[in-house]
Amino acid sequence: MIRSAVVEDASALGDLKVRSWRAAYAGFLGAAYLDGLDPVEESADWAEYLADLPDRHRLWVAEADGAVAGFCRTGPADGDPDLGVDAAEVYGLYIEPGLVGTGLGARLFGHAVADLEARARRPLCVYAYAPNTSAIRFYERAGFVPDGTTRLDEEEDGTMITEARLVKYP
Repeated sequence: MIRSAVVEDASALGDLKVRSWRAAYAGFLGAAYLDGLDPVEESADWAEYLADLPDRHRLWVAEADGAVAGFCRTGPADGDPDLGVDAAEVYGLYIEPGLVGTGLGARLFGHAVADLEARARRPLCVYAYAPNTSAIRFYERAGFVPDGTTRLDEEEDGTMITEARLVKYP
């Protein structure tokens, strides 16, 4: 089941984000940084975000066996003026590590993209850490194409990681 997230999901979102990051980014983010991620802090951040969700943002939750098993956040592509005022971005997709490859991520991502398209948000973009080739392949299978645009993301420990932009045009 896919539904809109509510404040009561914050703890599950924080826990899932930390587990997802540790599983997906272990190859290129430092172990000390990943070990230092705090699910309690993440949960508080999600609770605050959900309590005052911006109008054009959506946070979708996928459940499996009655528990949060994935989430996907979308909103305007404000950092990409070259895409135009109607552009939207998928800010993040997180899936329970043991469920990666089961189709849950594809269903959740497809739901988020369909919602953006139904609201006439076009084009759509998503950024993926360049070393995360499995994520890039996932987004390409969903119809997104790398357009050569990159940006640097600085993590709290000072690590700089290049993110590649993938775009889906109408």
